[in-house]
Amino acid sequence: MSLTSHLKDAESPVRQFIHESAPELALAGTRGADGKAAASRLGFDELTALETKIPIPAQVKPAERKSHAIVAGMALDYRIRMDLPGFNLEETTARKGLDRLAANPDVVHRGKHIYKLLHTAYGLTYLTVKNDPHPLSLARASVLLAWCESIYRAGPIAALTNDLGRHIKRAKDSSGLLMSIDAPLIFDIADMHKPLVPVLDEWNQAAAKGIAYVPNPTFLGSVAVGGADGDLVLNDLLVDVKTREEITNPWLRQSLFQLLGYALLDVEDSLGIRRVGILLPRQPYFSVWKLDDLLGKDAEDALPELRDRFAGLLSGMLRARPI
Repeated sequence: MSLTSHLKDAESPVRQFIHESAPELALAGTRGADGKAAASRLGFDELTALETKIPIPAQVKPAERKSHAIVAGMALDYRIRMDLPGFNLEETTARKGLDRLAANPDVVHRGKHIYKLLHTAYGLTYLTVKNDPHPLSLARASVLLAWCESIYRAGPIAALTNDLGRHIKRAKDSSGLLMSIDAPLIFDIADMHKPLVPVLDEWNQAAAKGIAYVPNPTFLGSVAVGGADGDLVLNDLLVDVKTREEITNPWLRQSLFQLLGYALLDVEDSLGIRRVGILLPRQPYFSVWKLDDLLGKDAEDALPELRDRFAGLLSGMLRARPI
């Protein structure tokens, strides 16, 4: 059960613990004067008033908007990481997805054929990342990586027994597979990436000066909640990229509880997270919160006890799991 699933389940002890850790965040944007005041203090009003400047392309059919949004979000994560230090295709979740399919391709129809196409396309993607800086080429490559990651996240059966699996099987070869990626998806990723270049340049400069940068960070407590991982950590700032079109109070609460959950899952404080940020490419906007403000108390004082208690809760959950 993922952290996101826990946070959606009102009966989950994980959700209850995280919500109790940040009572003002739990209140922010709810009905009544107190909810309105909490939302104002945490900057929700500014975010919900944002105009969406880069919407999902009009060419995307209504029935395909959800799948488009999921792939575009995953692909943009890769596109961003291509611009940041130390990007290594062999150390990505996409690579893990390919390996997972390779270990048991027969669980899906024509699984060996699908693996061969994806594996060769992965090699072409490597060459693109190394040698072709054109924005559309890199956006195309990022979609291939998102497809491979979905195999790792959902498993080969769930990821490939659907439109994606049929799409891949229709390709004659790996070049044809890459060229078959929908143009609106490629342009959407490129359009969302373009306004992020200044902030990515700032992060590159910070990393060049020796400020700690960790892409796709994992957390010691993640094993208890399905292996949760974040987008990136820069110095003490945990950043999540969200490609949502409509910014609402409930969505902001949920997103910030997810980030707070990640910070608490770092039970040994190995990443030193003291701030969290949401990067919104479609608006575009970047907002940062101190953990002090989310917790309503000094994070340096509060985090050790909270993490100890959270670690105890997670350990109990792991012990209770059937072997």
